[in-house]
Amino acid sequence: MKRLISILLSAVICSAYSVPSSYAKGERSSRFTSTFIQYWSCRDWTQKRWEQELVEMKSAGFDSLILQSVYDIDRGECSGENKQDPSAYLSSESYCIFPSSINAKHHTSLNDGDELALALEAAKITGMKLWLGTVDDDMWWNYGWGIPSSYFEDWCENNAELCSGLIDEIWNRYGEEYGDQIAGWYYTNEIWNIDAACDRTDNGEYARIIGDNIKETVDTVNSICPEKPIIISPFFNNQISMEDDFAYFIKDVVDKAGFRSIDIYAPQDGGGRNYSASEIRKWAEAQKKSVEGNMSFWINNESFSTRDDGSLVRKDFDELRENYFATADLAEESIIFSWYYYFNDNDLRDQYKEFITETIDGDVNDDGKYSVADLVILEKWLLGNHDTVLKNWKNADLCTDGKLDTFDLCLMRKELVDESKIVSNIGELRTAVATAKAGDTIKVAPGLYMIKNDKILALSEGTLDEPIILKALDPDNPPQLIGESAENGYILNILGDNWIIDGLVCSYSQKGIVLDNSNHSVIQNCEIYNIGAEAIAIRDGSSYCTVRSCNIHDTGLVSPGYGEGVYIGSSKEKTEFDFKCDHNKVIDCVFKNVAAEHVDVKEYTTDTEISGCTFYGDGMTGENYAGSFIDLKGNDCYVHDNIGYRNNNKKIVAAFEVHEQVEGWGYHHVFENNTLYMDQPYGAENTSRRMYVVDGWFSDFSVKNNKVDYGKGLVSADSREFYNSDNVTYLT
Repeated sequence: MKRLISILLSAVICSAYSVPSSYAKGERSSRFTSTFIQYWSCRDWTQKRWEQELVEMKSAGFDSLILQSVYDIDRGECSGENKQDPSAYLSSESYCIFPSSINAKHHTSLNDGDELALALEAAKITGMKLWLGTVDDDMWWNYGWGIPSSYFEDWCENNAELCSGLIDEIWNRYGEEYGDQIAGWYYTNEIWNIDAACDRTDNGEYARIIGDNIKETVDTVNSICPEKPIIISPFFNNQISMEDDFAYFIKDVVDKAGFRSIDIYAPQDGGGRNYSASEIRKWAEAQKKSVEGNMSFWINNESFSTRDDGSLVRKDFDELRENYFATADLAEESIIFSWYYYFNDNDLRDQYKEFITETIDGDVNDDGKYSVADLVILEKWLLGNHDTVLKNWKNADLCTDGKLDTFDLCLMRKELVDESKIVSNIGELRTAVATAKAGDTIKVAPGLYMIKNDKILALSEGTLDEPIILKALDPDNPPQLIGESAENGYILNILGDNWIIDGLVCSYSQKGIVLDNSNHSVIQNCEIYNIGAEAIAIRDGSSYCTVRSCNIHDTGLVSPGYGEGVYIGSSKEKTEFDFKCDHNKVIDCVFKNVAAEHVDVKEYTTDTEISGCTFYGDGMTGENYAGSFIDLKGNDCYVHDNIGYRNNNKKIVAAFEVHEQVEGWGYHHVFENNTLYMDQPYGAENTSRRMYVVDGWFSDFSVKNNKVDYGKGLVSADSREFYNSDNVTYLT
C-alpha cells in the first residue's frame, strides 16, 4: 500500500498525461473491429447499398469488413464413389466478384460484372477498409479425415496457384487506386483439428501440405504488397482432439507457411458449437501460445448457436457477451462472424450497438469488470510504460474532462477501496473474515500471511445474491497464506454458506481449504500445495459447492494415503460428520504430484460432477489403495471432458475406479469425453490386470466418447475390454 501511495505521488509530481491523439480522435475503442460478409449475400449490391452498409457498420464501431471470398466454387453432387476426386463433380459452378482472367461461369449483374470495384469505391467514400478473401472451394471439406491422399496434395497445389493468381490480379487491377482501402488478405480455407494431424499418425503430412498451400499466398503478398497482413481463422471441435494437440499442429502449420509477425491468427471461438466460456478460453489460450512471437493474435467471436437439428440461429446477447469476455484479454483485436447475417434487422442492430458501446467506468482493459487490474494498467500507462495498452481509455476518464491523469487514477483507487475491504497483514485478514457479512468483498494484498496452526475460521453467512468474497487484490501477484508445517492445521475453514474464495495461494498445512456445512460456496483460481494430507475437503453436509480452475500439487507429504487433491464427503467411519455432501463440482482444475487420488468422492454422496480437469500421475503412491485419478464411492457422478496422464507410474492401475463401500452406493455414474494416456494395456506390477478406463466390476455405469492411449496412440474406448463391468451402458 505504501508503494502504491508513493507511485501516485510520483505520478502527480511528474505531470498529467493527455490522451494520445490516436485515442482522442475516436469516441471509444470498439469491442469488435471487423466482421465477415459472404459473397452470396452481397454479389448484386449497388454502390449505394455498399455505402449504406459500411456507414452502418462504422457507426457500430467497425473499421473494416472481411469479404470472405472473391471466387467461389460450388462442386454440386458427386457423380462417383470418390468424393475426394475433383473430376467426379461434373456440375461444378464458379462465381467471381470481379471480371477475372481466371475463368468463372458467373459474375454479378452490375457494373459489367465488377462488384469488387463498387465495394472498394464505397469503402473509399466511407473511410472503411476491406479484407479480401480468396477462394472458397467446398472441395476443401472432403479431405480432413484419415491419412492425407495424393488427391489432397494435388488439390492444395491447384488451390494455392489459384489463390496467389487472384491476389496478384486484384493488386495489379485495383492496388494503385484502392490500395489504402485494401486492409489485407483473408485465407479462406478453415483449418481445424484434424484427428490424424493432432494425434500425429499422419507423420506431419497435413501440416506440410497445408503449410505449402498457405506459403504460396504468403510469398505472393510479400512480393507485391508486403505491408498488407494475412488473416487465417481456424476452428476446433473438442470431440476430435485435446487443445494442446491442436496447438502443436497449428504451430507446425504456421512454421511451414512462413507467416510474418504482421499476419493475424484469429481462431473461431467455438461459440457456434455452444461451448462454455471456460472451454472457449482453454482452447484460445493453447492456440495463442502456439503462435506467440510469430503472428498477431485476434479472436473471431461466433454470433450464432447450433440447434439440436444442426440449424444455426442468432446467439443471445448474454451468451455473446459471456463468450466475448472469456477471451477479450487474450486478443489484440476481436472480430465477429457475422454482423450482417445475424443482425440484419434494425431492432437487432440497435441491440448490438448497445452491447458494443456499453461502458463500465474504470474498465480500461475491457474485460467486463472494474478491478484492481484496471488500476494497475492505468498506473503503468501514466508512468510512461509504452507497452501498456488501454483497450478502452474513455472508461478511465472518471473526471470526464477528455484526458487521463492522476486525478482519474485517484478516483479509480478510491472507488475500489470504497467497495471492498483491503487487508495487508494477518491481523487485518482474520478480523475481516471474522466480521464479514453478506455482500462483503475482502481483498487480500500481495504478501506472506503466516497462519501458523491457528486456522482462519469463517463463520459468517453470505446469500446467493450477496455472497461473501475473499479474493486476491492483484491476481497476478496473489497473497500467500502459509501454515506452520505440513503436519498440522488448516489454512482456511469455511463454515458459512455462500463464500467465494478466489485467487489465494495456500501451503504448508495438514489440509489446505476445508468446507464444513458450507453450501453454495466456490473455491476458484487458487493454488494449493505442500500439504500434509488433502488439499481441499468438502465435508460435513457441504452441498452445491464448486472447486474451479485450481492448481493443486504436492499433497500427502505426511500422510500419502490421505493426500487427495479434492476430497468430497467422509468415509463411513467418520460418524461425527454429516455424510450428505451432494451436487458438488470440480471443474477445470490441474492436479500434479498428488499422493492419493486426485478426486475422491465418498459413500453417501450424490451427483458430483468432475469435468475439464487435467490429471498428472506423477507422485501417486498407491498407499491406502490409491490407484486411479478418480475414486467414486457415491452415486450418480458425471465425469466428463477430463484428460489424464499416467506418466508410467506403476501405482496407477486404472484411470477411474468405482467402489462399493456401503451397500447401494457406487452406482449410476456417467463417464463421457475423457481422454486417458495410460502408457500400456496391462498393469506394471500385476501384468494380468487390465489397465481399465473404468474399473468397477459391480457397478452399472454408462460411457460415451472416451479415448485411451495404451502406448500406441489414442483409440475409442467403446467396448467391454476397456471397462471392468458387465453392466455398462454404451451411450450414443
